[in-house]
Amino acid sequence: MKKGTLTFLVGAALSVLGLGAWILQIMKGLSITNLSNIFSWGLYMGSFEFFIGLSSGGMILFAVAYLWNLDDMKKFAKTGAVLSFASVVASGVAILTDLGQPFRVLYMLLSPNFGSPLFWDVAILGIYAVITLLAVIFTILPDTKSHKGNRGYLMAMEDRCKKLSYIALPYIVVLNAGTALMFATQKSKEWWHSAILPVDAVSVGVSSGIALVLLVAALAVKQEDYDSWERPFTILARIAAVALLAHFVFTFLEIVTISWNGSLEGAELLHIVFHKYGLLFALEILLPLIAMIVYFIWNGSSRPLLACMSTLVIIGMFIQKMMHLLPAFNHISLSLPNEGAENALWSFPISSGIFTPGQDLFVRSWDYMPTMPEIATGLLPVGLILLVLGGVWLLFGLIPGEEEEKVKA
Repeated sequence: MKKGTLTFLVGAALSVLGLGAWILQIMKGLSITNLSNIFSWGLYMGSFEFFIGLSSGGMILFAVAYLWNLDDMKKFAKTGAVLSFASVVASGVAILTDLGQPFRVLYMLLSPNFGSPLFWDVAILGIYAVITLLAVIFTILPDTKSHKGNRGYLMAMEDRCKKLSYIALPYIVVLNAGTALMFATQKSKEWWHSAILPVDAVSVGVSSGIALVLLVAALAVKQEDYDSWERPFTILARIAAVALLAHFVFTFLEIVTISWNGSLEGAELLHIVFHKYGLLFALEILLPLIAMIVYFIWNGSSRPLLACMSTLVIIGMFIQKMMHLLPAFNHISLSLPNEGAENALWSFPISSGIFTPGQDLFVRSWDYMPTMPEIATGLLPVGLILLVLGGVWLLFGLIPGEEEEKVKA
């Protein structure tokens, strides 16, 4: 079975499963999830952040390739554009599933709250979706049967790609920083309220997005053609490594800043990060760190190693997005000093909003773990990415050389 066909079929299966779970959630409400008053953002919002970051790498490659006329990078242009568009679609679906009832999005259109960071986040995402869709169209059209081999048409489309890149490249910074501002502007969450967060979001988006493009391209390139791809693969791996290095520096600065002020609130927050979620935090750091080291020393000779390291980056960055939420929601703002105890502060109990016989209605923390319906619904955006990727792969090809086979067929 061809790789494109397999990708499309897996995407279709995950989409059907996710859509069915989402319909169940719409019928029964968010009560089938493990969300609560104390922990109101979970897998869906973490996925929303993650997919926005994933969409960045492909468009950066697209923009850099055409602005500086780099033929090596143009090999990735179509793949990057398709992955960026698919990831934007996935992020939009993720935010819809978080609303409970998807038609609530109409309130944002009919009576928008211009003071809400979420409104501006969705508006920025909508504009970015149009940019990525145009990038997909401009890179696909020259490879269709009616335009294949038309040098003039190809040059015209490349000129449009270059003009679009002037908008796309700076907009990627706006997209990632704008999304992070939705968190950074929340004064009640010490884990979020930092000027470093929007800057770090750009480095996370660049590293994870490029890792996704590297993973897909490494799997798509035929073994007999791999030699011609070693140089661009190596360049992209170095770019991802630099972005990861910047992320680690920002993370270190954030931890040092919280630790240095010596406040009880900071001590409590760090206790949650390093003890309650210590394993996740370790994976968030170690998996991309291993990949970063390999990216820096990699000589382009091993395609499986490249795919493996890119997978580690993607997993690590997804954990990083979930770690935005886990410590923040379990660090209650209303608290009292708790001298002599393991924890620095005693948090005031908050209503969970869930009544279960025999369990406390008021709690001071929430051990969030997505339920099976929640996980199944969360697979819908993943399925859509694979569906879009597989569809383009089958119809037009993803990498140079495949298009000729499609046209001949």
